[in-house]
Amino acid sequence: MRVPGFDLRYSEEDIRFIMGEFGKILEGGFISMGKYTDEFERAFASYCGVPYALATSNGTCSIEMVLRAIDVKGKTVMVPSHTFMATATAVVHAGGRVVFVDCRRENFQMDPADLKRKIRPDTKAVILVHMSGIISPHFDEIKAICDKNGLLLVEDAAHAHGSTIDGRKAGTLGVAGSFSFFSTKVLTTGEGGMVTTSDENIYKSCKALRDHGRFTPAPNIHDEFGYNWRPSEFHSVLGIRQMQKAEKILEERRWIAGMYDSLLAARPIPGITPLKIPGNIKSAYYKYILYCGEDIDRAALKKTMKEEYEVSLPGELYNQALHTQPVFKKNPDALANPDDSFPETDYVVRKHFCLPLYSGLGQDKIEHVITSLEKAAGKLAG
Repeated sequence: MRVPGFDLRYSEEDIRFIMGEFGKILEGGFISMGKYTDEFERAFASYCGVPYALATSNGTCSIEMVLRAIDVKGKTVMVPSHTFMATATAVVHAGGRVVFVDCRRENFQMDPADLKRKIRPDTKAVILVHMSGIISPHFDEIKAICDKNGLLLVEDAAHAHGSTIDGRKAGTLGVAGSFSFFSTKVLTTGEGGMVTTSDENIYKSCKALRDHGRFTPAPNIHDEFGYNWRPSEFHSVLGIRQMQKAEKILEERRWIAGMYDSLLAARPIPGITPLKIPGNIKSAYYKYILYCGEDIDRAALKKTMKEEYEVSLPGELYNQALHTQPVFKKNPDALANPDDSFPETDYVVRKHFCLPLYSGLGQDKIEHVITSLEKAAGKLAG
């Protein structure tokens, strides 16, 4: 039985809806930021429970827009070293300097103790990344640290569409949130992003930055150095369809994760440890995460799973820590703490792996994944 690491397919019903709306766009004669983008923004704002949502061309620019709106230029911003490069890149492009913070291996999230140690007089904001769709169980502690030190909390919620902590949704927890709709994400438009906020000034600033720094309807008056970060109507149609199915998509992802949980609880695999998510957190399950023990090599595990059992394991989150990225060796001034060490992040990026998790993954394939994992881990550990 072959199980791919990732599979994004659209149903015939989805295709009929999408192609029908695409035809209407083409008949209308305007394909950028029209009624479909407005509808997508309204649907996402309502889904998250915020007054403002702004669609963008990608999730990376969404973070940068927020950082520029709160003006981090010449300031430092706290960023977990365990995240995707875009989080740090956005800080640099917004004119700030990055301070990397270590994570905690038991939950994949920023370590509040390390955060507290590294706050500087010039620190302006903290970017909390909801890795793999898990909102940090330390959220309230991190928020209290921010409040005590006058820091703004920004959410990188690229993995976290629909994630909650104590009933509070991702995208509502800081001054603003940033989402990605890249092809692999929980909700996807192929490419695209979204800013969520309850702050009207942040919303207005991001809206202007999205469209070449134009704050007024006048087409040739530019108050800021903005970019073309506009979404197309085609991407917005995909987003509308995803919003119509959002709860169903999340329900299926959580069901798959629950199946993995049950099978691994009933048949614990020596040398394999699933990541535990606290009960007050509902993950969007962008990925299903496990750790392999010191006697199991991750690369060998992935190779064995694929070649012997036809199970392809998806990519990790992530297999290279940001503090080790070559770009920061070439540009040391971008970092405020280039000589720090990050032992927990180093462990996490080296020892975690993920199981297939996507729409249409049935029980037979889920059971085959776990059976194959059991056999592969047994061979490698033995």
